[in-house]
Amino acid sequence: MPQQTHAGAGRIALFDNIKGLLIVLVVVGHVAHPVHNDNPAISALFDVIYLFHMPLFVFVSGLFAKRAGGGANVNRILSFALLAALYQLALMLINGAELTPARFLQFTSAPWYLLAMAYWYAAAPLLARLGWKRGMALALALSYASGFFDLSDGLLAISRALAFLPWFAAGYYCPVERVVALKESRSRTVRAALAAAVALAAAIALARVLDEHAYDWFFQMVYGDNPYRALPLDLLGKTVATAIALVFSAAALRLVPSRRSRLTVLGERTLGIYVGHRLIRAWLTFRTPLYEQPVLLDPLWGTLIVLGLSAVIVAACSVPALTCGLNRILRRRWLPEGGAGRG
Repeated sequence: MPQQTHAGAGRIALFDNIKGLLIVLVVVGHVAHPVHNDNPAISALFDVIYLFHMPLFVFVSGLFAKRAGGGANVNRILSFALLAALYQLALMLINGAELTPARFLQFTSAPWYLLAMAYWYAAAPLLARLGWKRGMALALALSYASGFFDLSDGLLAISRALAFLPWFAAGYYCPVERVVALKESRSRTVRAALAAAVALAAAIALARVLDEHAYDWFFQMVYGDNPYRALPLDLLGKTVATAIALVFSAAALRLVPSRRSRLTVLGERTLGIYVGHRLIRAWLTFRTPLYEQPVLLDPLWGTLIVLGLSAVIVAACSVPALTCGLNRILRRRWLPEGGAGRG
């Protein structure tokens, strides 16, 4: 692989670029959230982002969750759980939420992802033992079954962890080299397929721009929060949402550069941006009158403000110290290596 495709210290720039793009979309989605129902331009942008950004993020997380020997990485599981708890507590304090055990257990916002990562890492040894066929079958079965239970209150992030489990499993089973080979393939068939994904993704996005109700019938199945309410339509909606996420993920693979770029830096600092941006958004929402300003509802100026504010927040949260500090927790050895499920 050419030297410029590496991000440094064994990292591959392609995946940091993908993560960099996705974390920007996460920030835009969260900054836009308080007004996305009232600004038509932001609403369309929000819906398109939510079609694929988390499924692809979870897939990339699964790619790099492999562990030699297949044992459970207990230290990493504990670190993710601790980070999720601290993140949840910080958001509750900023939001002014009632500090009760019941409320603390409701992971309805960004900390859910860190708690879900603890679950997924805990499930990794089982996935390894099952093999990809049985493992993917189990992950899909659990994902589809989760819709039969109403866990929309975010209890311990169970609903989202189950809903996105197939994406983590797919990443876990997929060799990193295969994704890189797909990106760099000179095969006309592969290149044509990726180009087709870009065209199809653009058409799907355009459909939402032209018709605000284009996604209505399946969109509630996109994020794993909502139980089934209309069968079998919701089962079909979940399948369609998954297929669309695959199309957009393939399009992102085609469009994201393989060489180092500004996205690479953001991808290297994803953890800091993920934690920091949501705390800032919470402060802006609950401690300032920002989201009460009528200008945010203007399709042009409101959208520009949201995008500009998102860029500022990304820049502020991408300082190396923030990610380095969080990584110290994530990489901490809480238990001796022998007690951490070493295979």
